[in-house]
Amino acid sequence: MPKPLVALGVALVPVALTAAALATATTAADGAVATYKLTYASLPDGTKQVVRWNGCQTGITYKVNLGAVPSAKRSAVLSDTQRALVEVQNSTGFRFVYKGSTTEVPRVGSMPKQSAELVIAYTSPSKTNYSLTGSTLGQGGLYYGWVSRTVNGKTTYTVAAQRGFVVIDTPQMLTQLGSGTGTGLRRTNLLTHELGHAMGLQHVSDTRQQMYPVLRTTSPKLYYSGDRYGLTKVGKSAGCVNTTYMPVRDL
Repeated sequence: MPKPLVALGVALVPVALTAAALATATTAADGAVATYKLTYASLPDGTKQVVRWNGCQTGITYKVNLGAVPSAKRSAVLSDTQRALVEVQNSTGFRFVYKGSTTEVPRVGSMPKQSAELVIAYTSPSKTNYSLTGSTLGQGGLYYGWVSRTVNGKTTYTVAAQRGFVVIDTPQMLTQLGSGTGTGLRRTNLLTHELGHAMGLQHVSDTRQQMYPVLRTTSPKLYYSGDRYGLTKVGKSAGCVNTTYMPVRDL
């Protein structure tokens, strides 16, 4: 194996999430050997709810920061980004609406202030306080809110994902990963992993899935069966979420 690829032994790290403590549960996809893991919000009454985007949302807006990408490679990197988003769109049913470029770099606590619901930033470890140390290539996550309603002494809670982010260690990505789609060490596979976190997926122990925490030479092309099944569970088919009184508004 070429030496540059060896550095990817512990390439990807757990999703970084803000706004509240989270718990996860592993679920086996019906009729399949694949596994997926969803994100759950722990609520004040001791219950948990799956964190997902509003299934009736018209579209999820996104912006891309290509600031750390050399000019000659920006078109290719943007193309890889949008190809990964097409795969997320196909698996979730959500439409992603490109709102252009940005200079924003997500940091802990910055998501409610984003100018798009999803910000993907090609940056360097010194520009963000999300950990991109060692051979970590990227982090992805989401911001969610919840509201409560009490009627006749009974309180119910509504939870919704409202913002998402991806930050990429660009110098390391350009050195270690190839362009285009396919199995193994490719930018599109890194992106689909981190975008999976932004949609509400967590890491799994099944090495066949893209949500396995390490990017490897045998990583699947884009998503595998468990990844896709998990994304349908948090996709449009999961139904509407009333976001009227949520902490931040749809963009």
